[in-house]
Amino acid sequence: MKEVKSETLNVLILGTGYPRFREDFSNVYLHRLAVSLVNIGVKVRVVVPHAEGLRKEEVMDGVSVHRFQYMWPQRFQTLAYFPGIPENIKEPFNKVQMTPFAISMTKKMLQVIRRFEIDVVNAHWAVPPAFLSILTKPLHRHPVLTTLYGVELFTAKSKYSGVKPILSWTINNSDGVVAISDATRRSALDISGRTDVAILPDGIDTEHFSPSNSGDEIVRRHSLHEWNVIFSCGRMVERKGFSYLIEAMPHVLKSFKKTKLIIAGQGPERSRLGKLVHELGIERNVIFPGFVTNEDLPKYYSACDVFVLPAIIDRYGDTEGSGTILLEAMATGKPVIGTNVGGIPYALRLGGGFLVDEKDPLQLAEKIVILLDDSELRYQLGKDGRKIVEKEFSWTKIANRYVERFEMLVRAT
Repeated sequence: MKEVKSETLNVLILGTGYPRFREDFSNVYLHRLAVSLVNIGVKVRVVVPHAEGLRKEEVMDGVSVHRFQYMWPQRFQTLAYFPGIPENIKEPFNKVQMTPFAISMTKKMLQVIRRFEIDVVNAHWAVPPAFLSILTKPLHRHPVLTTLYGVELFTAKSKYSGVKPILSWTINNSDGVVAISDATRRSALDISGRTDVAILPDGIDTEHFSPSNSGDEIVRRHSLHEWNVIFSCGRMVERKGFSYLIEAMPHVLKSFKKTKLIIAGQGPERSRLGKLVHELGIERNVIFPGFVTNEDLPKYYSACDVFVLPAIIDRYGDTEGSGTILLEAMATGKPVIGTNVGGIPYALRLGGGFLVDEKDPLQLAEKIVILLDDSELRYQLGKDGRKIVEKEFSWTKIANRYVERFEMLVRAT
């Protein structure tokens, strides 16, 4: 068996996206994991898709980033990045890019493994990263830890059942498998029959998202003085369920007229959501600030009274693999409301807020009113939520759990 210590461990992270610039949220969880690993002494290299105008290789916060170009010229690379492959692949031209994407990813991965003394490959998403890592294992001969997120598993159980055999093969042939929530783990078990899939969620930066942050700047920016504030954020896609939160607002306003809803983010649903706000006649009570930077996001959490994630299972069977943004709000000391889908119940299993049924504006409104009406309850739930995140979800804790998995796999080779 090979002896390895975390300070000498060389990890290759293979992913389908990565932050393209400092304030980019594209697959930001992958960068946060990589940085957290670097901070505890692991050498990390990531292999991820290129995009127009980016460097092919660079170091970001101590992480060596290697980007593969998969279409020529560069501007034709439209499969990866915002709003994400699960959304982008619905377009015919992006479907065509899957083959060159897979070939280019594989080529770059093998090049990096050969150039550097890699000990283990951590593939994020079953398809294509984990599938390609395992398929080419006879060439690189390194253990593969697969991290499952959910969307490919959830949709395979409904809309895209033809991919099930590939997912099953990938999961069963991985040297190790972790899932970001119990819902993702259950889906992996249903598809593959593999029983030793561990739950290893995304972490939270408990210094960046903290009760010590101030929301005063956001209050001034949006004139929120003397208003109750409900906040939600994320890519504006169907599975986020923002329309149901908007539909809850007229019911909330019957009890609390001085209430504003802020929904931050961008995406294909933005126009439809704006029309819904107009139809309901609540333009005065809804704010769409658009893209919010990583610097401003904690301020928005701090400025709100209640955070809501109204996610649903969309027409493709996709939903939230985890409740990461709920955990960010909890880390900021805010009470939260989430829907009972995907990985959200796992995030709230220890407390910190309320669970409601999906696609139910009345339930959302009821819980929002309860929280707006009780400042002591808001404080206690926020305090409990902060403790839960510190104990269970800090990036340091998650990174160390990843190292334990890496070392176990390397020693077994």
